[in-house]
Amino acid sequence: MGLFSKKEEVPKIPTSPALPELPKLEQPEPKKDLPELPSFPATSKNDNLNQEMVKSAVVDTPSPGENEVSGQTATLPAIESSKEKSSIPPKPSIQNPISSPPKMPLIPEAPKPTVEEVPKIPTVQSPSKPTQHANEPIFIRIDKFQTSQKNFETIKDKVSQIESVLKKIKDVKSQEEEELKGWAKDVEKIKSRLGEINDDIFNQI
Repeated sequence: MGLFSKKEEVPKIPTSPALPELPKLEQPEPKKDLPELPSFPATSKNDNLNQEMVKSAVVDTPSPGENEVSGQTATLPAIESSKEKSSIPPKPSIQNPISSPPKMPLIPEAPKPTVEEVPKIPTVQSPSKPTQHANEPIFIRIDKFQTSQKNFETIKDKVSQIESVLKKIKDVKSQEEEELKGWAKDVEKIKSRLGEINDDIFNQI
């Protein structure tokens, strides 16, 4: 296998230059006016609290020598990491263009149908029916009753008179008809006699 037999060349990392000496820091003088730690009464719980407070005070206040060592150790890896980054070429950032979605065209709203108001039909009230009073007494004035009774009697008399007159007319008419019939018979008799005379006398001459 010729491909796997080749040795990959490992790039050499350049040696870092010597670091300059750090300037000496002036050690601060210890402050004399520091407040003393509070003391608690001698009990088992208070002894544990005093020990914890002393430990926390020792841990929180580092010495000036520790500050120098920590500062040197912090700067060394930062310089080495910056040199390693400078030797390795940065990767090209590939930015995929995100295409914005196409905007949809605005659809105009359909006009709302106009609702025509139907005029209200006025309600027609049915005429009130007259109240019927059944089986109730009727009151009439006496004078009006008497006058109406007299008028009724007179009308009856006149009707009877008319009936009698009509009867007389019918009788007269029947008599006239009988007389007319008798006269017609007499005329016929006269005519027949005249015819006989005419035949017997004047036709023989």
